[in-house]
Amino acid sequence: MRVGRNEIIEELTAHMRKLGGEPEEWQVGAAASNAQLPIQNSREDPTNLPGLACREAFTTYAAADEVDYLVRAFGLHPAHGLPCGPGNIVFVCRTTENSE
Repeated sequence: MRVGRNEIIEELTAHMRKLGGEPEEWQVGAAASNAQLPIQNSREDPTNLPGLACREAFTTYAAADEVDYLVRAFGLHPAHGLPCGPGNIVFVCRTTENSE
């Protein structure tokens, strides 16, 4: 279900507060589809991405605006090295050192 800008930002920031950590531990990005999201413990890519959460924006432009806002206002890092690109699904994930 697509939701508005403020609701997406509130839900994702509440999710990050619940899980904790510093803003620089979090990445934010947009994906074109759920299949493009970096899934935790994927068989193809065992990268550990704890705290993955996502919401669908109305448009790719709205998603890009929300990503930009989360970077500027909260200090999150833009997702890099993750399979993402232009899309209307905004996601956050926590980056951690590989540990067991």
